[in-house]
Amino acid sequence: MAVNDRMFEPPAPDLARINARLAGLPPPLPEWILRAGQALATDNLQAAQTLLAHALSRAPGQPDVLRLYGLLLARIGNLPAAAANFEAALRAAPDDAMGYWQYAQVCEEAGDVAAAWRLRELAVQRLPDSPMALADMGEHLARHQHPDRALPLLERAVQLAPDYAPAQLKLGDALVSSGRPEEGAAAIRRALAAEPAFGAAWLSLADIKTVPITDDEADRMRALLRGRDIDEGERTAIEFALAKVCEDRGRYAEAFELLKDANTRRQREIGPWDAEQFRYRAQRAEEVFAAPHAAAEDPRLGEEVIFIVGMPRSGTTLVEQILAAHPQVQGAGELGELAQVLTEESSRLQRHYPDWVPGAGAGDWQRLGRRYLELTARFRNGQARFTDKMPNNWHALGAIRAMLPGARIVICRRDPVENCWSCFKQFFPRGWEFTCDLDQLALFWKTFDRAASWWASRDPGHIREQGYEALTENPEAQIRALLGFCGLPFDPACLAFHQARRNVHTLSAAQVRQPMRRHAGTAAAYGALLDPLRIALGIAPVNPHADRAVLT
Repeated sequence: MAVNDRMFEPPAPDLARINARLAGLPPPLPEWILRAGQALATDNLQAAQTLLAHALSRAPGQPDVLRLYGLLLARIGNLPAAAANFEAALRAAPDDAMGYWQYAQVCEEAGDVAAAWRLRELAVQRLPDSPMALADMGEHLARHQHPDRALPLLERAVQLAPDYAPAQLKLGDALVSSGRPEEGAAAIRRALAAEPAFGAAWLSLADIKTVPITDDEADRMRALLRGRDIDEGERTAIEFALAKVCEDRGRYAEAFELLKDANTRRQREIGPWDAEQFRYRAQRAEEVFAAPHAAAEDPRLGEEVIFIVGMPRSGTTLVEQILAAHPQVQGAGELGELAQVLTEESSRLQRHYPDWVPGAGAGDWQRLGRRYLELTARFRNGQARFTDKMPNNWHALGAIRAMLPGARIVICRRDPVENCWSCFKQFFPRGWEFTCDLDQLALFWKTFDRAASWWASRDPGHIREQGYEALTENPEAQIRALLGFCGLPFDPACLAFHQARRNVHTLSAAQVRQPMRRHAGTAAAYGALLDPLRIALGIAPVNPHADRAVLT
């Protein structure tokens, strides 16, 4: 069972409902359904399709068959057909927490956060004692800046199913993101007590940073890795977690070997990165926005928005936490609404972004800007300004400037070797395949660097490049300049950003609860081991005779 698929295993109360349905079916239908679920959990889509085709021919209206077929269709990109199958499954079994959870996941991954929320809300209304429904809704609320509403749901979920490791993990993550790392670590450790090889829990525990992994826990991870009876996905996650522990303890050679192995396996799990498509999209965006193009009719549209973009692991969470400490700013976190607006327009025009940009007029950009503001209205909470901290929105800098000309954009930057190495050390979800390969990371960074420099030089009044090292070395001067760029008066609360009571749902959640410290990189400690990365970035190696071989 892969880390991200752990909730294919529902807790006992929800599993009982599924088992009751399956028990009423004639053989071999129950076996086909169970095997199809296992095939989907391990991304064996061909096996799942064969099993589900047989099941559909025998039981076309059976809700578990419809649900799994909907999941299969979503995996192969047929979202309308997937939605139709999920809807039919929930009509047939409105008490199926798994159906709501999987359907909501599909909606959210497609960018329709509002639909995902409606499904989660409906699931809890219909199934108020379902640990799965409660945990899913609680996680959604925590991720979207409502920890006060999330924690009671997650606490109720673990009361109903104390051995349900995913709920304990979600509770732990929510506590950490709410500024309660010790309590969060305790909940995550309860998840590990229930599921000792739960890779996602080991990752979360290692990522807290302010609560150290014990010697016994490090030994337990090593023992798990020596064994042969854990799932490959869990093995990958545990290697990432143990590498973090090794680095913290100065065991750099061990950390490096763990990360090489983990990233190689992760690359096999999630598939290749389409570097050519990435290059084409970046080049095409530069071409269409370099030519004369329209912008929204209202030059002040979007004045309330501060976009924070950059490479992953470049300091975007720190910058948002500083801004969110300001009394006039609501920190909204990582929002998917910009991508949703562009996807909606691409669907309407039947053309990929940015290919449709040359044909967009001022009225089109005005409409798209208003659509974004409509979708994000719920995040403002009455404050004059709000942040949208989605790092990958640097791909859409041109669209942001065209549809929201009044918005400010902060591009976060970090030393390229440190930034790429930090990415290589992290277990990222699907969609970040380039982070598994140092050459691909270098290509991604250089493309980002070109786009960031190009846009910042064109429009310094609306776009600021914020260096992570400069911010940590001279915080007051940098924070004053950052606030001035955003049109905000200086407020001392921004210097004490670590005391801000807000939810932070990223890898840096516990870290930004601490006072700012001068930047201390780790890449130098690895010495010549990282020379292939330096060479790929165009930086002089530590060892001038370094092998140019790609490290994965």
